[in-house]
This record gives sequence, structure tokens and C-alpha cells, in this order.
Amino acid sequence: MALKFCPKCGNELEPDAAFCEACGANLKERTEPAETSTPTHKIEPEGVIYAPSLKRIIAFIFDSIIIGLIGSAFSWLLINPWYGLNFFDPVRAWWFTMPFDFLIGFLYHWGLEAHNNGQTLGKMALSIRTVDEHTLQLASSSNYAINNIFKGSALIIIDFLIGISKNSGDPKNRIRVMQNISETVVIMVK
Repeated sequence: MALKFCPKCGNELEPDAAFCEACGANLKERTEPAETSTPTHKIEPEGVIYAPSLKRIIAFIFDSIIIGLIGSAFSWLLINPWYGLNFFDPVRAWWFTMPFDFLIGFLYHWGLEAHNNGQTLGKMALSIRTVDEHTLQLASSSNYAINNIFKGSALIIIDFLIGISKNSGDPKNRIRVMQNISETVVIMVK
């Protein structure tokens, strides 16, 4: 059986090729069966531009304002009648609104990215989108859920700090560790 991709460079091969046209690798010395052959690395399509960190942070701030407004409205309507929240007492108000902000933040990011071409309202405004890092197409709903699990909570700070230190110099401009786990990247929309 013939290899479909070069084991050295990932180039798509002609059926029964003896040598790779791109890198010249000798394909006759290959002993693995063809069914298990896959490229060793993905060659990115031309024209893909990974979104710069600043655009992504601005989109996140924009989305956070929307989430904060929605979360505050829900907590004010649902909790205030029983507990009499005083928003001039920010510590007490924060403890009561935190669960709503977390839930609404997760549902907002996950729902919009999973059902709106990988874009939240902030990402739409800045022409960026979250996609699968391997195919550069829409990711699965579960990958979007994993990617956004911390976005409504204070744990996003830890996600950023670990991600920035782990991904420094990453050509895909990933700035959060959950992007590594969910295998997603943010690209510019053409």
C-alpha cells in the first residue's frame, strides 16, 4: 500500500511514489503500513494570520463588560428581593453575583463560539475567530467548552499567567493554557 503523506515533511504524495517530490525522502525504506501513515507536522495553509494578543484582549474586555451587565441584571432581579443587595458594599455584592457571572460568562463564550462561527460579539467586532488548531476550521462544541471553562471566573487570570509563560514564542499566538488543552487557536477573519 502506498503512503498518502511524506513521513518526513508531510507533503501529499502521488500513489506508489518512491521519493517525496518536496523533500526527496526515500519512501521505499519505510516499513510502517500505509494505514498508519500521517504527516509529522501540519503545513499551514497560505494566508492564515493568527490574531495578535492585543486584539484578543480587547475582545475579551468587550465581552466581559457584556457578561458583567447581564450577570448584574440577573443577580439584581433574582437575589435582591431576598437579600437586599447593596452595590455600594462591593464585597457582599460580588459574592452574590459571582455564580451568575461565572455561569453567564461560560454560556456566553461557549454558546456563541460553538454556534456563531467561533465568534463572540467582541471577536466579531475585531474580526477574529476561534478555530481548531489542526484544521483551522470550526472546532467541536466540546473543544469550545474546554476552551471557555474559566472565562467567567477569576481563574482566567491563572489561565493567562500559565498560558503566557508556557506559550512564550508560540507562532500561533496562544496566550491561555486552555487553548493548548482544547487545541484551539484564534485567527483573523478575512
